[in-house]
Amino acid sequence: MGDRATLEQAGLNYSELQALGSVVAIGTRIVEAAFDSRSDSTIADDESRETIAKVVEWILESSPDQTPTPDDIVRRSIELMITDVTLTEVGHTIRAEPSREKRAEAEQEIRYAAEVYASQVTLNSTGPTEQEIAAAIQGGIDQLSRIFGDGE
Repeated sequence: MGDRATLEQAGLNYSELQALGSVVAIGTRIVEAAFDSRSDSTIADDESRETIAKVVEWILESSPDQTPTPDDIVRRSIELMITDVTLTEVGHTIRAEPSREKRAEAEQEIRYAAEVYASQVTLNSTGPTEQEIAAAIQGGIDQLSRIFGDGE
C-alpha cells in the first residue's frame, strides 16, 4: 500500500483504507483521490462518476488471484481519465472522418495510447502523490491531444 506519509500526500489515510476492508472500496477511494487532485479538471462530475464506475467494474472483473494493486488502480484511473478527456477534446476531428471504420480505429488508438502512457508514467515507488497523479493526467491529455488533434 506504500508508506503512510506518501498516502497522506495523496489525500489518503492508510488506516482508513485498511478499515474499508475490500479492494473495491479501497479502489474507489483511490480513484476519488485521483479526481480530487484535479481541482482544475476538465472532467465533469458525471464523467468522474462514470470513470469511477469503470474502475470499480474493472476491479470486480479481475480474477481473484490477480487483484489489482493500488498502483494498478491509480494507473487504470489515469488511463481512463486521459482517454475520456482526449476523446472529448478531439472528438470533432474524429467525427469529421467519413469512414466509420477509421473513426472506430482512431478511438481505439486513443484508448491504447492512453493505456500505454499510463503504464509508463513515473509514480513514486511508495505511492503516487497528488501532484504526480495530476501531472500524469495532464501530460497524457496534452500529448494525446497533440497527436490525435487537428492542431487547434
